[in-house]
Amino acid sequence: MRRLEAIRGDRALPHSEEPQREDVDLISALDEYDHVRRVVEVPLEEAMYVWKKGQESRRHARSFKNLVRSIFVQSARHLFFQELLIAENGLKATTVILNSRLSKSLLEKAASHTSRPDESLLRYRHNNAAFIATLERLRHQLNHVGSTSVRGTHGGLPAGIAMDVENTRLLTGPLTASLRRYQTFGARYLVLQERSLLGDDMGLGKTVQVLAAMCHLHALGARHFLVVAPNSVLVNWAREVAKHTEMLPFLLHGPDRDDRLQQWRAAGGVAVTTYGTLPKLMDDIDKLDYFAVDEAHMAKNPEAARSKAVAHIANQSQFVTLMTGTALENRLSELQYLVQIVQPQLMLELNTIIEHPSGRVDPDDVVRALAPVYLRRTQKDVLTELPERVEVEEWVDLHEVDRAAYNMAKTDLMSLRVAINVGDGTRTSAKYQRLKEILDEHTDAGRKTVVFSYFRQTIDDVCAIAGGAPRITGDTSGAERQRIIDEFSSSPTARVLVSQIEAGGLGINLQAAQVVILMEAQFKPSIEWQAIARVHRMGQSRSVMVHRLLARDTIEERLVQLIEEKTHIFKNFAHDSSVRDASVMAVDTSGNFENDLRGLLEEEP
Repeated sequence: MRRLEAIRGDRALPHSEEPQREDVDLISALDEYDHVRRVVEVPLEEAMYVWKKGQESRRHARSFKNLVRSIFVQSARHLFFQELLIAENGLKATTVILNSRLSKSLLEKAASHTSRPDESLLRYRHNNAAFIATLERLRHQLNHVGSTSVRGTHGGLPAGIAMDVENTRLLTGPLTASLRRYQTFGARYLVLQERSLLGDDMGLGKTVQVLAAMCHLHALGARHFLVVAPNSVLVNWAREVAKHTEMLPFLLHGPDRDDRLQQWRAAGGVAVTTYGTLPKLMDDIDKLDYFAVDEAHMAKNPEAARSKAVAHIANQSQFVTLMTGTALENRLSELQYLVQIVQPQLMLELNTIIEHPSGRVDPDDVVRALAPVYLRRTQKDVLTELPERVEVEEWVDLHEVDRAAYNMAKTDLMSLRVAINVGDGTRTSAKYQRLKEILDEHTDAGRKTVVFSYFRQTIDDVCAIAGGAPRITGDTSGAERQRIIDEFSSSPTARVLVSQIEAGGLGINLQAAQVVILMEAQFKPSIEWQAIARVHRMGQSRSVMVHRLLARDTIEERLVQLIEEKTHIFKNFAHDSSVRDASVMAVDTSGNFENDLRGLLEEEP
């Protein structure tokens, strides 16, 4: 591995479309290693973990007195039940080992596994996250953690805490996602520390880390998990639960809230609700295994009903994670209240630092004091683990006024697409609400953003929402276009550029940006690819983040499905034939998307 990395240099990961020979060698080697690890290492680790965790159960089994007490004394019954579950899992894992005995046939199965480089490359294209996770696992084994605190995966945690986290076993349970190494570390931290703040940068996958922690607890018998989040990301949470786990999501919001609450209480799963609804649920939630608070800075006002509800439910939960993408060490008033919720015993030390007689507060001192409760990694910290491009689908539910505008435009396809964005024309639509949240977070982090849309009205609205951001449209002259781009690239205060997607998608270089926001899905995937390529070009030294704003239960959802189906067909053909060396942008499979959508519209009642 060291030899391959020396040849490859500092590149974050192999290029999926035009891999070099050493890239293919690395991908094949990782594929082989991961297969052997899954056959041999994983069941051994599971057995060792559950054997250690089952020690308490075995002590109970040896003592009849303790066994009887655990059955009949209510205060001990829950603990014993949990231990029985752990012991049961241990027996299952041990049975697997005993049945296989790591026998000659099993070892031969691992040793005989071979795959052609093109097969490994195809698996890499479909799921590069799994390969990245394997690569980082190996890199960590080769590079032992030092004795002092470091950035990177550990986010500056002291070495002692970092090693405790690394040594914490993470059970996958119903988790179906492949985690990158820093995400595995984050999930372990949440499990080990129990009540904590997760402050990773946007784009690093806070959601999947929280879901991984939930799945770990699920494997130990926990069943009831609750997430409170802003309205704008409610649908995203439900989709992420369904995408990355085998647990059921329940949206506790809207007219069906009470029915879904009863279903969740009976069946278990991940309940997702809003800050506005949470106070109404306080008396109905009496059994909770894990409480996650997304965009936790929204609960910073201790006098607000939402903040009181968050604190009340957090006090009833053993496991609590407050999620925020902002650097809390620079927002001390917010930080103090959030720490008070999760670990109030740290408040004395924190207040001593904040109230220093000199009046100066060193953010590094704050971070060190908060090591038991606060984990934050930036994109720079984990750059080698990030893919060249991180794409996030931002699904929203239309507001009532948005839905009314959408229904009024139902006979015209283009008007439908405009209505999804602009709603009733007051710049308060669900998409605009989510757009503002994304822009605020990236701007706070110092990242430049390019927003693309097909529609002039959306361009006008976005420029206003972004505080008068410059724009590029089909009417912008060549000289003016270049002036706008130069100023956007060179000015440290220029954070947002808005462009009509067909005008800004060709012939310009926007590498100064690190974020792309697509306001709507396009009929032609090639138009999106070309727009993204203006930012994500050869030589880009940073990972580029792409946000796609999409609306649930609209014609846009149908369009996305069509694009995915036809793009998948094309890519499979291209990667398995002589055209695999051609750019995917050279062929556009979407010529009949508009006709397909019109047909779907005609089928609707």
